Amino acid sequence: MQAEAPREAGSFRPLPEGFLPSNCTYSEQDWPVLARQWFPVCRADDALARPRQVVVLGLRLVVYRMPDGIRVGRDMCPHRGLPLSGGRIEGGELVCAYHGLRFGSDGQCTKVPEKLAPKTADCFSVTMFPAIERHGLVWTCLIPEEGTEVPDGTPDSPFKLSSEYFAESMIFEFRDGSGIVEPENHQSLRNLGLSEYQRLLSGIGFGSETSPLPSSAA
Repeated sequence: MQAEAPREAGSFRPLPEGFLPSNCTYSEQDWPVLARQWFPVCRADDALARPRQVVVLGLRLVVYRMPDGIRVGRDMCPHRGLPLSGGRIEGGELVCAYHGLRFGSDGQCTKVPEKLAPKTADCFSVTMFPAIERHGLVWTCLIPEEGTEVPDGTPDSPFKLSSEYFAESMIFEFRDGSGIVEPENHQSLRNLGLSEYQRLLSGIGFGSETSPLPSSAA
């Protein structure tokens, strides 16, 4: 079975330099390296118009489908820090459930309720991450940069997707902001990365037993 070409949805708005999630369980050296890897966040057919929360490397993300594709953003409204996953899609925009701010596909606020004046829409934007559909899954990367891609270890057949398969075949290329990570650190980083893969795949519905994806997926 031939793998379909990855489909990328939208641009992204990066995290601040030196960012770490609150209550992060990873070291400040390991997190930015792992955050440069691509991780699966949900099945593509589960990315619906209703926003949903997914946690990757301790960072809460919101995943949702817009008219022009799937989006992955930080699950935090820039107004008061409340979760956008409790909101809705309306008129091609993500609407915060708490105060009604509206955000376009690129994460930029398009409308602020009058009660929030004198703040304007330009004051607010959501951190956005790239979203790629491949093999029936949605993948994202928290610190995307040139040279990091959806892992080549992903099999052509969706029926091979399982935690055990990834543990045996996954190939990582670890980088930090300054370049390639020293080889002696690879094994511990690989263990951390595989642990996160297994947790995410289990949440998607892949355990030690393989689970089929929709027949339309590559």
